[in-house]
Amino acid sequence: MSFLPIGISKQLFSCFIVSMPLLMAGTTLGWSSPMMEYVANGQSPIPLTAAEESWMVTFIDIGNVLLSIPSGILMDRIGRKMCVFLTVPLTLAGWILILTARQVWCLYVARLLHGGAMAISLIVSPSYVGEMASISIRGSMSLVIEFTYAFGLLLSYIVGWVADYYTLATMGAAIPIITGVLMIWLPESPYYLMMVGEPIGAAKSLRRLRSYDDLAFENELQIIRHSVMEEKCGGQLRDLLNRDRIPLVIVLTLAVIQMACGASVMEAYASSVLTDTGLSPNASTVVFGLFIIVACVPVALTVDRYGRRPLFIVSCVGTFVCHVILTVLLSMDKLAGVGCLVLAGVCGAEFFINLGLIPLVSIVQCEYFPSDTRGLANSVVVFTITLTSTLMLKIYQPVTEAYGKQANFIGYAVVTFFGALFCYFWVPETKGMSFLQIQNDFEKYTWRDQKLDTNNQIDYDRI
Repeated sequence: MSFLPIGISKQLFSCFIVSMPLLMAGTTLGWSSPMMEYVANGQSPIPLTAAEESWMVTFIDIGNVLLSIPSGILMDRIGRKMCVFLTVPLTLAGWILILTARQVWCLYVARLLHGGAMAISLIVSPSYVGEMASISIRGSMSLVIEFTYAFGLLLSYIVGWVADYYTLATMGAAIPIITGVLMIWLPESPYYLMMVGEPIGAAKSLRRLRSYDDLAFENELQIIRHSVMEEKCGGQLRDLLNRDRIPLVIVLTLAVIQMACGASVMEAYASSVLTDTGLSPNASTVVFGLFIIVACVPVALTVDRYGRRPLFIVSCVGTFVCHVILTVLLSMDKLAGVGCLVLAGVCGAEFFINLGLIPLVSIVQCEYFPSDTRGLANSVVVFTITLTSTLMLKIYQPVTEAYGKQANFIGYAVVTFFGALFCYFWVPETKGMSFLQIQNDFEKYTWRDQKLDTNNQIDYDRI
């Protein structure tokens, strides 16, 4: 007997399958942290210099940049399902290269392939979940993506701590094989099928994802049809820059804040940032990963009840406070006796980042844009995230060597302070709104003072 209604169970199962590429992305991103420990302890089959380590970490973002724009175009050409399936061979090929690598260029190519797979998963998976999920649970369902990504990070940290180089790579290679098998049962997005002129296919796909009476089913199918027809005007770059420029500016600003607050640096350089905590670097990264997982719980419980905007603000304020504390601690001449406080500060910062900035950007990037420009917009957003992440990863070591670790966290604190102000004054609320309502309200952009009139709306909670 299921503990959830059948309709929600169907959606959750599809959401879990399409989130598996994010699990793969988490394991590939988290791999760099134990890999640096393998190199330091002489357990890696390939010795690396500090410069080669830096490039090894960065190449995943280069691959992400290279495929970010093509992924958005491709998802509108071949569909969400087929596009997300491409992450399987890319990720598997990368892990095979890591398993057989004897020269550093093999690691570079592997990271490049993993970055390409990550770009596809970051663009396509959130779009699929947003289009597939019922309005009343869209926010919570989208957080399955964040949970699987965080679990992938934690999995790499734990296996990297307790096992050797080859065991970690073998574990990573097994995940895309499992994912490829599970994707057989994944239905195509009903929005995509309606957009390409296949209403019968859209109805069949929606029927596989829902379990309610014919009236409610027809009601939602009409909403999808009207939404797609209302939104459709070509999906060209000029539509994104003209019609959708307000949501584009808002989401791109959030994307820069997300990475400029230190999220990617703390994830990729976790063992380095936590060297003075008193725990072993790998043990510290496992604790760090657990905090990312824990952050998923309050977000899932509150995002569809209290909305996106309050969580964005809390996330920025909490991260700012943690970064200020870390700046003070890391400025001390000796960290003896305060190592646990450093660990608490880093984990606290990562907790607050994953309370809002990380998961909610993927939610709003799907909600803010209409179907015809959603793929292109998501590509631009992921490109911006990756470019910002690459910059932050590349400057971390030089800034640390020149001014100390605390200098990085001063910058992160400034970013999150202004991020909180931006979220308060300019970020809209989209809780409980259909895609069509969101687009209509963006035309007026009266978000802060808007009270949603629920008396004249369709009963979306049933859908």
